[in-house]
Amino acid sequence: MKIKSDNFEEYIQKNCKGTKIIFFYGSNLGLIDLLYNKSITLLNIDVNNPFNVSRIDGAEFSENPFILEDNINTLNIFSEKKIILLDLLHIKINKNIENIILNAVVEKNINYLLIIKAGNIGEQNQLVKYFKNSNNSILTVCYEEKINKIKNNINNILFKHKIFFSNEFISQLCLTFNSDSLYNKMELDKLDSFLKNNKNITEDVLLKFLTNNENINLNKVVKSCSKGDAKQSLFYLDKIYDKSNSNIILVRMFGKHFKTIERIIISSLLGSSFSEAINCLKPPIFFKDKPFFLSQCNLWSFKKINLIQKRLIDLELKTKTGLYPEKILMSQFILSTSVLAKKKLKT
Repeated sequence: MKIKSDNFEEYIQKNCKGTKIIFFYGSNLGLIDLLYNKSITLLNIDVNNPFNVSRIDGAEFSENPFILEDNINTLNIFSEKKIILLDLLHIKINKNIENIILNAVVEKNINYLLIIKAGNIGEQNQLVKYFKNSNNSILTVCYEEKINKIKNNINNILFKHKIFFSNEFISQLCLTFNSDSLYNKMELDKLDSFLKNNKNITEDVLLKFLTNNENINLNKVVKSCSKGDAKQSLFYLDKIYDKSNSNIILVRMFGKHFKTIERIIISSLLGSSFSEAINCLKPPIFFKDKPFFLSQCNLWSFKKINLIQKRLIDLELKTKTGLYPEKILMSQFILSTSVLAKKKLKT
């Protein structure tokens, strides 16, 4: 059954009985994480209980895909229901993985709950089709955050603190946020805390406060690097590195960025202009990022994108071995990628 992300929390509180599978996917990775953690909280799942809960990450699943079926079919003497948490957020879901998951969940007589978080897979994916039509499944797609939702959240916080600004300024304030729900939640929480002790706030102070926060995030690492600014990219990397989980997150973000550029260029070869291709992309590009992607399409070629993708594969493999310092590997990648962009800018 397909449930909208806005209705997920209310639905799961009332309809969790009989549910065997909860499946999150989409382009908004932050929202996927938020709903994934929310479901764990609402269902009172003790993730630290190894007897009742099995946690399977993408790397482990890729190496041994049948670990899922083994966990589902393993009897649990400590609880009536077995809980399996499967993290596929940072691996590519191919036909083989689809079939293994579908074969594992067909058993009707076993009492289990499987919560899966996946990345940005399409509506034609077999997992999406199956879980959407299954009575014992909850499927929730996580689209990128809309500007109206950001605006409403800002207005709610301002109203809570009895602070009022013009609609024009609120719209300007929205531009300091982005399409990732987890990042926006962190910024909104900061805004809420800031306003508790700052009632007589000016527009300039508030805008500066949020802009300074916005600069230090993962997206800035990718954007600065891909436009040839190695110094800024490494600065942002240093600021956020200890707060991020691992190199894999950044590797996936770089991969998504260059894949998007590749899709735009392919559409342009079929007759669309870059601007038309950007406007027709699914999932859509956040409106404030459209000028940036337009400039990127003029900066990167198929040949260079292919080279970057090969380097990303190598970077991910080296990261997973654990034999190399992760931050150094990422810094080297940023430097080499920035050089490619900078050379193009000079020509």
